[in-house]
Amino acid sequence: MVEKRFGEHLRVRTKPHKMTFNNHEAGIKAEFNQGLLQEHLPLTQGVMTGDQTLVKTLGKVIPKSTVEALNSTEFIDVFGRVLELPGPRGGTCLQYLYVWDYQAVPAHEADYEPIFVYIDGTKRHAIYDLVHYCARRLELGSSKRDGPGLRMIPGWHSFLPAPQLRPANADSKLEVKPLSDQHLDAWYSIPEKSAQFKIRRYLANPFLLEAPGHFLESPDEDSKTMCCTFLEIESALKEFEDPRKGVVEGVKRALTKCVGIFGLYRLGALVQLLLEMNQIGLLQLGQPLGDGLNLGKLTALLQEGLISLTDMGKNLIQGLGKE
Repeated sequence: MVEKRFGEHLRVRTKPHKMTFNNHEAGIKAEFNQGLLQEHLPLTQGVMTGDQTLVKTLGKVIPKSTVEALNSTEFIDVFGRVLELPGPRGGTCLQYLYVWDYQAVPAHEADYEPIFVYIDGTKRHAIYDLVHYCARRLELGSSKRDGPGLRMIPGWHSFLPAPQLRPANADSKLEVKPLSDQHLDAWYSIPEKSAQFKIRRYLANPFLLEAPGHFLESPDEDSKTMCCTFLEIESALKEFEDPRKGVVEGVKRALTKCVGIFGLYRLGALVQLLLEMNQIGLLQLGQPLGDGLNLGKLTALLQEGLISLTDMGKNLIQGLGKE
């Protein structure tokens, strides 16, 4: 049964005239400019209904606990603010946070997904959360109608590039709400760690954020391994026309480059990533990845085709590495 205890923390009731925007480093100016935020709101697909769509399409094959969590998840809103830093290393950054009251995989209350849009004259690019706070860059057109966009991964709520996404097929009726100090203070102060908002340094100064990189200033070893794995998958997808082959080859490379024979303690993070991808319908596992799994066994499973991309996974992941 899904338990939600922090609804009041997530749904901040501060009146607009009492909101402040001071959570930033010295020299940076922050404000809520709804017109500008709405104008540059990235094209997305699946933010509002993706979780429920996943249940309708794959509800009979994904775990029952995942189905229950997906059905219980509610998208709250997208929140934003504008940050400006003068000087050659500064510019304008529009910070968007997409907030849900629950995340199905891994299961926990409250989920926050960042997309930062940087504007330099007519040039725009976004840095978004690929998976587990891994920061990736996407070049944007000069306006929304030019695309590309980002497709939300149901259950994870992370994003994947969608090069062909255009306004007619994108999420509509998303209205950017203020990302105020009061919101951030409430989300930072949630008593349960898994439900807390965790991005601090790069929220206060997004001009220091790099991509590829990480939204957290000090990511743990598991997160580093997962980010490394997806970078290898992305690299392989550029080389293989068939996304199924690209993903399998990327995981094989990750076993060598992200885990390695001297880093077997990292294998658990890679296996966790594969299990999560299975739970949300991206990967099909020919046999359980249970206890006793080692580097050799996992390599054999990949070679024998017992770990493969699903049709839904193929549709979602095909934009990765193509932007």
